[in-house]
Amino acid sequence: VNDNLTKERERMKKIMFGNSLMLLGIAIMILAGLKVIYVGTLWVSFLLIIVGFVMATIGFFGKDSK
Repeated sequence: VNDNLTKERERMKKIMFGNSLMLLGIAIMILAGLKVIYVGTLWVSFLLIIVGFVMATIGFFGKDSK
């Protein structure tokens, strides 16, 4: 039982980290759109959103222990 909880916790960490990266990317995109920061950082926000989406997807569709 404890092993299953550990695996589930690791999956949730991947999902939450991916969501955090996507939110950071969106925040950078908004700041660049408002011209608060350099517009060239849009590429960083695109990269963060893609990497965050991939991490969240891997965490969600990861192998179950059952």
